[in-house]
Amino acid sequence: MSLKDETPAKTEDCRGQHCPYPNLMAKRAVKDMNEGEVLDFWVDYEPAIKESLPTLCERAGWQYEVARDENDQYWHFYIKK
Repeated sequence: MSLKDETPAKTEDCRGQHCPYPNLMAKRAVKDMNEGEVLDFWVDYEPAIKESLPTLCERAGWQYEVARDENDQYWHFYIKK
């Protein structure tokens, strides 16, 4: 099953934030979640989507998936703890 098809336990809106805030906000959000829960993290800062967030997830051992929103204005970065 795709992460975007799972019901997120939490949604965080990080639109308008630039480095280092997307990583800091994602770390803080996931820290409070239980193992196996999914975070729907909204981001409009492309370097975070392409570099920093994937690196963060890989180092932490979290699954992740990226999808554009229906209006192509930002990304949903799904993280499974």
